[in-house]
Amino acid sequence: MPTPKLNDSTLLRSVKVLEECGWNRSAAGRRLRINGRSVQRHAVMALERGLIQDIPPGDLGIGRRAEAKEPPTAPVALDFPQFPDEELPPDELVSLMKNQFRREHMAHRARKWFDVKVNIPGPIGIMWFGDPHVDSQGCNWPLLDDHAKVCRDTEGMFGANIGDTTDNWVGRLARLYANSNQSRSRAVRLAEIFISEMGIDWLLLLRGNHDMWSQSRRDDPLTWFKRGGAPMEDWQAKFSLLFPNERRARIWAAHDFPGHSWFNPLHGNKRASMRDHAHLYICGHKHNWSIHSEENADTNDVYWFARARGYKYIDHHGENLGHEAQMEGACIVSVIDPDAVSESGFVQCFSDPHAAADYLRWKRKKAAA
Repeated sequence: MPTPKLNDSTLLRSVKVLEECGWNRSAAGRRLRINGRSVQRHAVMALERGLIQDIPPGDLGIGRRAEAKEPPTAPVALDFPQFPDEELPPDELVSLMKNQFRREHMAHRARKWFDVKVNIPGPIGIMWFGDPHVDSQGCNWPLLDDHAKVCRDTEGMFGANIGDTTDNWVGRLARLYANSNQSRSRAVRLAEIFISEMGIDWLLLLRGNHDMWSQSRRDDPLTWFKRGGAPMEDWQAKFSLLFPNERRARIWAAHDFPGHSWFNPLHGNKRASMRDHAHLYICGHKHNWSIHSEENADTNDVYWFARARGYKYIDHHGENLGHEAQMEGACIVSVIDPDAVSESGFVQCFSDPHAAADYLRWKRKKAAA
């Protein structure tokens, strides 16, 4: 009869006893009550079957390690190229993000109360054009053109756009183009005429919600139309006018300020004055106008709140909601006199640009005398 095949458990039991006996085959044979050479043969068989990884040299007279047996692999049918990874290595990617944050953070902080240096002597004026919506059928182009001429022809007068230059309907609101006589390309051309070709010396351009419906400032045609170095900011700008005599006029201009009241159209401006100090808090957006000035009795600061109505004089949607159109205040003009003796005389605001232009011309003539 053939010798029966030893099972794995028998082989592992022999190896265990060998280990306990310090790999002495004679001692292990006595404990197992078999010949020492049989114990050695069990260890070798366990090694060949892969049950153990090695046998230390010694009394067994062997000292070999099990060779790793790799499973046979099928032949590769195709060899593909190894493309380089387009992603940066982790350390370079983290370094890039750090540098990007530093640049953006620096740019963000630089826009908080930046200085605009005024290099001409005497008083100046700022005409705050309310929401133009130049491509709307309801835009009062005769009035807009008249105000642009006043701004252009008055010495010391600068322009500031409070935002919403075009309708720029997007998304579900794009359906409103069906009610418009203007194409988007014509809207862009009208914006170019207003910004670049009407002779307005721009001090500031704001992007309102309609403008910001463009994906970014790079997508906004206003970026390419604006003249000179006038800053263009999203929604709001906090800046100081620095005059030759070192006097500063602090202005917080926004497309709108948070906060609303049916009883006070300048409610948001008032809230803003509780957060930061300025001489003028001005906005637009809601297609109504109001002007108010007051003094803080605790600090003796004098400041103005103003909201420009804008040039959309026909607004069927607003009228359907019960909002009647106002006739004045399409723009607000602020006249700033750096040589004013009193705080209340430092800034004056007007809802009539012609009256403001007359006042500015008189002030500049008086200062030059």
